[in-house]
Amino acid sequence: MKYPQPLMSLLFMLLIHTGCAMARNVHVIIPGGEVHMRGQLTNGACVVSADSQDLHVDMGQYITHAFERVGDLSTPGIPFTIRLTDCMPGMAGGIGITFSGMTAPKEPDVFLVAASDARPTGGSGSDGYSGLGLLITDPAGHQVIPGGVPDFFSQPDGSDIALHYIARYRATSRSPLPGELHSEVRFDIAYP
Repeated sequence: MKYPQPLMSLLFMLLIHTGCAMARNVHVIIPGGEVHMRGQLTNGACVVSADSQDLHVDMGQYITHAFERVGDLSTPGIPFTIRLTDCMPGMAGGIGITFSGMTAPKEPDVFLVAASDARPTGGSGSDGYSGLGLLITDPAGHQVIPGGVPDFFSQPDGSDIALHYIARYRATSRSPLPGELHSEVRFDIAYP
């Protein structure tokens, strides 16, 4: 049996529209990624603010001849701030902060600065060593010693606290290696 052309066209169009209408009701789900949540419950007098928990300090760019002698410092110093919030009123004895991390192999009073993508190994990070150390001071110029005893300071009752520091590179070798530089320094809040 032969169907007329207009009827076949109408039937064909009806099938296409039915298929399109059914396709609109189909949901396609494509994996998009993951969200990782992280937090901490503390029993301390203050909370480290969210913007200070994973702090990144851009140290800038320097030329190697700025470090011709051991002890030469990068200028200017790069300021950074650690903020504490929700401080409990009446914390007797105050709050202290300690800094720790790998130290430069030749000068254990400064933090290790690794060169390029090298991963420092050992307590002093002798592999991946750049020939520079990271010196951290308070605004008055008092040096923070890696793993040193914290200086305690009193806190205003019930207020937020901003702890200001200055970071700079110090030559620990007469021939520092050029390349990308990075340091990992951890800080902890101490209570007396």
